[in-house]
Amino acid sequence: MKHPTLKADMTAAEVLEKWPQTVPVFQHFRAACVGCALAPFDTLDDVARIYSLDLSLFLARLQEAVAEEAQV
Repeated sequence: MKHPTLKADMTAAEVLEKWPQTVPVFQHFRAACVGCALAPFDTLDDVARIYSLDLSLFLARLQEAVAEEAQV
């Protein structure tokens, strides 16, 4: 089964709504996106820039959370 792929142009709110299991990933990276008023507007790329994150690593960890939940 193919897992959905997260993309850097997706908004934080879109990711959190579709895959709530990603909440701990945002928290791990200390990204205050959960409950933030800007989450519907900030893309994952924006989040990485705002919080000085490695975008590839951030996306990979989010993708892992999505894939792990899909296997359950």
